Amino acid sequence: MPSLRFVLITLAVAAGVMLIAVAIKALILSGTGANAGFIAFIPAIAVVAWYRGLVGGIAATLMGAVADALLFTPALFVAAANLDSVQIRLLAYLAGGTAVSYLSYRLRTERDRARREAGERKVALEQAASMSDELGRRVATERRAAELRDAYNSIVSHELRTPITAILAGAKLLARRDRRLDEPTRQELIEDLEVEAERLYRLVEDLLVLSRSEGGTIEKHDDPVALAHLLPRIVRSEEVRWPGVHFEVKVATSETARGDETYVEQVVRNLLSNAAKYSPAEGTVEVVVDDVPDGVRVRVLDSGVGLREEEVDRLFALYYRSPDTSGKVGGAGIGLFVCRALVEAMGGRIWGAPRPGGGAEFGFVLERVGDDDDIRLERR
Repeated sequence: MPSLRFVLITLAVAAGVMLIAVAIKALILSGTGANAGFIAFIPAIAVVAWYRGLVGGIAATLMGAVADALLFTPALFVAAANLDSVQIRLLAYLAGGTAVSYLSYRLRTERDRARREAGERKVALEQAASMSDELGRRVATERRAAELRDAYNSIVSHELRTPITAILAGAKLLARRDRRLDEPTRQELIEDLEVEAERLYRLVEDLLVLSRSEGGTIEKHDDPVALAHLLPRIVRSEEVRWPGVHFEVKVATSETARGDETYVEQVVRNLLSNAAKYSPAEGTVEVVVDDVPDGVRVRVLDSGVGLREEEVDRLFALYYRSPDTSGKVGGAGIGLFVCRALVEAMGGRIWGAPRPGGGAEFGFVLERVGDDDDIRLERR
């Protein structure tokens, strides 16, 4: 719980920074006539969130919204404007400011955590300097961790930029007062904002798993998961994102698996997204759930470009992307690594392989819940 002193200082900092942003916006408005609210306020919100946390960023967002409404929106315009347009403009402003606050806060948190862990590792290495074998092992671990951090920072700075840019651009168009958008155009912009926001959310979720994997803090789960009921729901939600791909679900078991519903959903969404991206137009992606001797199996089958036998062992390596498709389909190269980390945290195994008739198969197996587990659950 933040102290009163921290809150008061944060509000003061937010107010001061937003006053500067208001002055910059006023100068731009007087010099060019452009009402550049986002250009002035978004960087200011990001700065406040970076130095004063999420509370500061949200406070700056609200202050900016109030300042924009009171100082830069003439009363006659508000009275004559369409209520929906005013609401959409306000929502777009608040959504953009909140998103920037959260991302700036998370990036600062991850940077501080990386620095803290780097310092702790350095101390550990200095203490083990007298033991050559141990020192060598830890040096190798540190080198790998540094590579992960560098690549992580690269993904954060490049992959996050695309959806953020799209969200800001769409919000600016919705917020423009000098141009009235027809209803189909406005609806299309809102749908694009939703798509990019979901893309941003999924990328952040994968990055969080990557971060936990680096620190060895992914929680283990073996709770009951009814895959036969969960998988169709996940597939139905993915169909909306890929209207040009046909999805089929084949359930041949009613067995319950050990795992975690959230983990399974993230794994299956990543596998379905990969299959859809690499499938041809009007292609079919099959999801098959069945029994095997060591548990309940889920397979995602596509009819895309397929895989080469020599790259099967590298599919789940961090940042690996097939040279046959890396130039044609975008991606961060962390989805399959995240899938493997989550499946292994559930005590399962995962694989990828070419299909004999063309395309690829990706799947995983989770242990089934047995009779002993049923008795244990009934006693709880």
